[in-house]
Amino acid sequence: MLFIIDASGSMAQTINGKAKMASAKDSILAFVEKLPQNAKVGIRVYGHKGSGSDSDKKLSCSSSELMYSISNYNPEQFKAALNQFSPSGWTPIGLALREAKKDLAAFDGENNTNIVYLVSDGIETCEDEPIEAAKELYNFNITPIINVIGFDVDNEGKQQLKQLASEVNGIYGTVTSESELQKELEKLNNLAEQWGKWLKQGKQQYERNYIKNNLEIFVYITKEESKGVQEREKIYFILTKLHEEKVFNNETYEYLINKNSKYHKWIDNEIKNFNKELKAINEQNYKEALEQLEEKYVTNTQISR
Repeated sequence: MLFIIDASGSMAQTINGKAKMASAKDSILAFVEKLPQNAKVGIRVYGHKGSGSDSDKKLSCSSSELMYSISNYNPEQFKAALNQFSPSGWTPIGLALREAKKDLAAFDGENNTNIVYLVSDGIETCEDEPIEAAKELYNFNITPIINVIGFDVDNEGKQQLKQLASEVNGIYGTVTSESELQKELEKLNNLAEQWGKWLKQGKQQYERNYIKNNLEIFVYITKEESKGVQEREKIYFILTKLHEEKVFNNETYEYLINKNSKYHKWIDNEIKNFNKELKAINEQNYKEALEQLEEKYVTNTQISR
C-alpha cells in the first residue's frame, strides 16, 4: 500500500479547529495500525517544498518524495516519516503519480495486490496532466487499485479527482472531516470489497466501450451502404442518359445495367460481411476483457484472503 499525500499549502486549513494535514496524518496512522502484519506500506508526499508563492512554484512543482519506503510497518519509523513534512506549496499530483510508478516497480501485479491511496484537497496546480499520469501508473505491470480521496475539496477539485479515479477504474470518495476520512479509509480496508467495486466499475467501463464501438460500427456501415447506393444510382443515371443519346444499343445498355446491378450487389454483400466481422471482433474483445477482469478479480481476492 502506498499513500500519496497532498502537502500543498491549503492542507494547513482547519476543519473543526484541526489542520487538514494533521487530520490526514492521524487518520492514516490509525488505518495502518489495523493492517495485517505482512502488509507493506509506503508514504509519498508532494508539494512539500517551497511555498505557495509564484517565486517558489518551480521548486514546489518539482517536489515529491518517498518518505517511507514500501516495507513492513514499523510504528516509530512510520510516525517519524509522517512528521517530516508539513503543508507548504503547490499541488503536483501528476509528478507524484509518476514517481509512485517507480516506488511500486518491484511489486509486480501477478504476485502482489498493490493499492494506492491518493489524498488531496484540490486540483493539480502545476500545469501537469494528472489523469495521464494515473493512466501510466494503472497500465504499468504493477496493476494497482487506485483509491482517490478528496479531502474537503471544492466542486472543481472533486470533478478532476473523480475523473482521475474513473479513468483508472479506481474508487473515489469525498470527505469533509477527519471522522469521515477515517471511515473512508476503513471502508477501503476490505480488499475483497475493493476488488468487488473494481470489478463492477471495470465491467461498466467495458460495457460502455462495447456499446460505443457498436455505435461506431453502425455509423460506419451506414455510410458505406449509402455510398454504394449513391454510386449505383449515379452509374444507372449515366448509362440511361448515354442510351437515350444513342451512344450504344439496347443490348449493350441491358448488359451494362446488369453489370452495375451485380457489382453493387457484391459490394452490398461485402459491406454486410464486413459489418458481421467488425461486430464479431468487438464481441470477442468484450468477452476477453470481461474474462481478464474476472480472472484478475478471482486471483487477487484469493491473495487477499
